Amino acid sequence: MTALRLPGRLGMVTVTCAVLIVPGVASAVAGVAVPSHKGILPPKNPRRSVGPKPNFLLSSLCMHGKDGRGCNKLVLKATTRARGILEKMGAMSFSLSAYEKLTPVEQLFVTVNLERTARGLAPATVLTRSLDKVAQEGANRDEDPPLQNVPHQLPGGGTLFALGANWAGGWDNALGANYAWMYDDGPGSDNADCTKTNHSGCWGHRDNILGTFNSRRSCGGRNELAMGAGHVTRGKRFGDSETELFAGVCGRTPTDVVMTWAKAKRLLHIK
Repeated sequence: MTALRLPGRLGMVTVTCAVLIVPGVASAVAGVAVPSHKGILPPKNPRRSVGPKPNFLLSSLCMHGKDGRGCNKLVLKATTRARGILEKMGAMSFSLSAYEKLTPVEQLFVTVNLERTARGLAPATVLTRSLDKVAQEGANRDEDPPLQNVPHQLPGGGTLFALGANWAGGWDNALGANYAWMYDDGPGSDNADCTKTNHSGCWGHRDNILGTFNSRRSCGGRNELAMGAGHVTRGKRFGDSETELFAGVCGRTPTDVVMTWAKAKRLLHIK
């Protein structure tokens, strides 16, 4: 997938994404619809982008590294509005107080799974140290995680089938970055690779978040989605720097676990 960049709407925000199919195998990295779901799944995407309203990027509650309850409430309000406009979906449902006790990388992991499960997709089952390490390299550099640095065999014995990565700079926090990736990434946005005449670069980040990176058929048996994430509060160029790393794993579950989705669900009272 061609990397895509959003020139900063305010001169302070940007995003990129990348996808890698492990050599020697063929796979379509696109979401697979299930019989019952809400929302829009790849290869389909929303008809247009929706800029954040309220615009948390301009709020004193979110600027200069602030990442508190007030900022998160603004981002969630904007997210609920965008979900309603684009997909006729309701608000995210989770304990915000519990969410705010998580680390930024754990918040990114949880947010991805809130988006996936709301649309009937299987969650990323684990957040791992080895994938976090690579994701953090990208966050430190204000760029996508370097996919070439992900080991083909992960701790525990599982092997990679496909990888995807997102990066966002200047979107304030995990929820803000998720807003950019999921709702302000296509036609009508400032995405330079998403023009009126060429939509090939549109919605690349959303496609990663809602992507299917392997399957029982492609793996010949056991398979799952693992994640890594990275965060820098004050990046080199854009302020907050967030990354996500998605790994389709065939075989055993990685054992270098930072958090499982099962644990996150209990902590955040997610049904």
